[in-house]
Amino acid sequence: MIKNLKYRLSDFIASRRVRIGGIALFLACTVAAVTLHGCPIHTADILESQKFFTLNKTFYSTGSHTVTKDEEVTFPVFITCGDQTVEIVFSEGTVSDALLIAGFTADEDDFVEPSLDTVINNTTYIDFAKVDYVTGSYKETIAFDTKIVYSSDKEKGYQAITQNGVNGEKEIFYTEKLVNGVSSEKNVTSSTVLSNPQDAIKVIGTKEKPVKTSESVNSISTLKAPFEIALDENGNPVNYKYKKTVRATAYSHTGNKCSTGVWPQPGHIAVNPKIIPYGTKLYIKSPDGSIIYGYAVAADTGGFIRNYPHGIDLFMATESACTNFGVRNMEIYILE
Repeated sequence: MIKNLKYRLSDFIASRRVRIGGIALFLACTVAAVTLHGCPIHTADILESQKFFTLNKTFYSTGSHTVTKDEEVTFPVFITCGDQTVEIVFSEGTVSDALLIAGFTADEDDFVEPSLDTVINNTTYIDFAKVDYVTGSYKETIAFDTKIVYSSDKEKGYQAITQNGVNGEKEIFYTEKLVNGVSSEKNVTSSTVLSNPQDAIKVIGTKEKPVKTSESVNSISTLKAPFEIALDENGNPVNYKYKKTVRATAYSHTGNKCSTGVWPQPGHIAVNPKIIPYGTKLYIKSPDGSIIYGYAVAADTGGFIRNYPHGIDLFMATESACTNFGVRNMEIYILE
């Protein structure tokens, strides 16, 4: 009888209801005890299937492993700076904290992506570039100019430096941007002239170089010029007051003196003294250069000026020379 009673009691205690009731009673007692002693109660999922209370720790699941609150959850953080990438094991904090752990100190000029205050809670990739701004200066040459001076006193082809040029100098101030120690941008902020350049002076001649003179050419005139008459490569005078082309005729001996009282000779010409004053010195030639009358002086006049006031009459040594000359246009160069 007693043996049968023990068996039934054991079976009752082992039953599911009794076990659950016992567990519930145990938990209730535990809660009451904890509440009375002021201990915190924590609840957690165990393998995402059950919850239970603990006295001092919170348990949570990380995949197949159950971790307590006292254990750290870590993950990799990759920091790239230039061509170098650093990997650190990180648990909690911001991008700024991760940079400090990796040995980087960021300031307001640096490039950081994500931003410094971004909270990191899983694998993260950080781009970091150290940006610095430096100032400096360098000197630069100011090149001198060459001033050209044209001189009519020097013949064509003459060139000479009469004053040497001197370069100047200026100082350039700049701000330079360095990214990871490498220059990426340089901006000039100001400049100061330390010395002004001095121009060089170059003289170039413009005077026509004479090819020959009136003394070296055959001419009809027998007068000798009181000065040298320089001629260019075309046989034209280099220096003269003005030039014009006029109607010209020729005359020979009449037995009379010229209007100015001199005896006529080749080189004395008749003019309209109102147009070409007596005593005017000239050089006369045909436009094509085939006839060179040469050096001449206005010494006479004639009746031709009534019909041709701008014409001239050239004295020839013979009548046949006058006939051969006839009437033609001639270039006259007024020398003085």
